[in-house]
Amino acid sequence: MTPDIVHVSSAHPWVDNRVHLREAAAAADAGYRVRLIAVDCALDAPPTAVEVVRIPRRCRLRRMLVSTTQALLLALRSRARLVHLHDPELIWTIPVLRAAGRIVVYDAHEDLPDQIWGKDYLSYRQRAVLSALSHGLLRLAGTADRVVTATEWTGRRFPAARRIAIHNYPLRRAADDAQTGLEARPTVVAHVGVLSHDRGIDVVAAVPGQPDFPPGWRIELVGAIDAATDTTALRDAESSGRLRHGGVVGPMQARDLLLGARIGVIPFRRTPVTDQIFPTKLFEYLAAGLAVIATDTPLLRMLLDGSDCVTFVPPDDPAAIAGAVRRYAEDPGLLLRHGAEARRAAQRFRWHREAARLVAMYDELLPCVRR
Repeated sequence: MTPDIVHVSSAHPWVDNRVHLREAAAAADAGYRVRLIAVDCALDAPPTAVEVVRIPRRCRLRRMLVSTTQALLLALRSRARLVHLHDPELIWTIPVLRAAGRIVVYDAHEDLPDQIWGKDYLSYRQRAVLSALSHGLLRLAGTADRVVTATEWTGRRFPAARRIAIHNYPLRRAADDAQTGLEARPTVVAHVGVLSHDRGIDVVAAVPGQPDFPPGWRIELVGAIDAATDTTALRDAESSGRLRHGGVVGPMQARDLLLGARIGVIPFRRTPVTDQIFPTKLFEYLAAGLAVIATDTPLLRMLLDGSDCVTFVPPDDPAAIAGAVRRYAEDPGLLLRHGAEARRAAQRFRWHREAARLVAMYDELLPCVRR
């Protein structure tokens, strides 16, 4: 099969929510022939109409040198008319692909310069140099036929006429519609997604040790841990038996975890990146009907404006998170009200609307191709 569209990632696993289960699958469901080139992993994903080609997982340096070249060659050999790229390390392939006559879409998942400035383990000089280089990369990315961004904030760096924001709203699942009430679920606070210093790994690890953390409650976490992150505090918390990190799981398994919890937590530190992230976990918490405890940021307040389903807490404050859990534990009525309001709020954040906008973009770039 010669695909119409090939999605390409040298960094993301083939089960990735945005790359595969949302964007590539949306195009396939709409009638395009779609192939995905992405990194192999042992996790499972729900079946889709996307043809998957897996490339080996490699260390960062070999990924930059070998995986990007391999991914480019596979994209060219696919003979797909449209190539949708998902990683900053693939930006250099844009002029190569365009010279080969391909239509190119670049997907900016996060704001690259802000991401670099948030890496505290780099010196100021290193961050300044890398940030300057990243601006050059983004200018090159802006030469793609279209730039898809995860937020409007990330899109500000690209030409207005060629950019579109496609948000990471969750896929609808029958399991979410048939969920049990919060009062019948285990007394669990859940966190799904990447764990890092900026995303509050040390903060959430300190919560079970706070005096206000209620007896009988525990914290369940799943997701990858950023390679540069010190996990000492997390491992110490696990030894208490009141926190467990379940490792990396598939996207649907992560959402199943939420159906066995009462509260979802977003413990972000305040950084330029986290202040502008549309956290996928938030939308999944809402879909699962969880009460939410979240760091108080303007973006989260904007997203949840008019929805009384969240307790906002100051950043870097595990005692405030523990206190919020205690309030929910001692006031079941508040917990149930916030859970019900979360389910109502979830109706505003549905992937099918974003999928329709993405497919409309493909239709514009590939007229009369969709079957």
